[in-house]
Amino acid sequence: MVPTKVRSSLYRRALVVALLGLGVCGLFSACSMTAYPPTYTEAELKAQCERHGGWWRGSLIPGYCEYQVASQSP
Repeated sequence: MVPTKVRSSLYRRALVVALLGLGVCGLFSACSMTAYPPTYTEAELKAQCERHGGWWRGSLIPGYCEYQVASQSP
C-alpha cells in the first residue's frame, strides 16, 4: 500500500500538470480565434493590378487580377 504522504504528492503533481495543460490549451484556442483584417483593400489591389498591366476582375472573382501570357496573341 502507498503511504498517504506519497499519494497526496502524486495527486498534487497530477493536478498541477492538468491545470498547466488546460491553461496552454486555452491560450492556443483563444489566439486561434482572432480575426485578422485583410492586408490590402480591393481598391489597393485594383490599382496594383492596373499598374502592372493586368485586368481587374474583382467584380467577377473578388481580389482577382488577370494577366495575359506573353505567348498568347490578343
